[in-house]
Amino acid sequence: MMQQLRAWLLTSGVALLIVIAVRAFAFTVYRVPAASVLRQGDRVVVNKLSHRNFHRGELIVFGSRTTTLGRIMALPGDTLTVSQKRFVIPVVCCKKCRCKHCFAYLVSTGSVQMLVPYHDIIGPAYRLFYLPF
Repeated sequence: MMQQLRAWLLTSGVALLIVIAVRAFAFTVYRVPAASVLRQGDRVVVNKLSHRNFHRGELIVFGSRTTTLGRIMALPGDTLTVSQKRFVIPVVCCKKCRCKHCFAYLVSTGSVQMLVPYHDIIGPAYRLFYLPF
């Protein structure tokens, strides 16, 4: 009886550690806190392992201190017109990081559009479901 309890506790502990590791380093489920590009209360899963070339219209989660959900509106090298002036989204996002993936995306969070550097993107987001509570 004691051996079975010990085996069950060990199995439960290992399973819990695996779940915590996967959630911390691979996939995370977020709840959309306020109406943005999705409805408030929507659930999205973020793939933290997938850092690839993102496409226009794709949902992403970004930020270092606070996480924000946004939709990519323009890609590096695209030209924007703001107040009758033309701007090109930079292909290199910063001088300190000159790696092959150092560029920025124009991201819409619903009410604001901002340039987000590639290294601030946590990963692509996929909408799971909506719970009204």
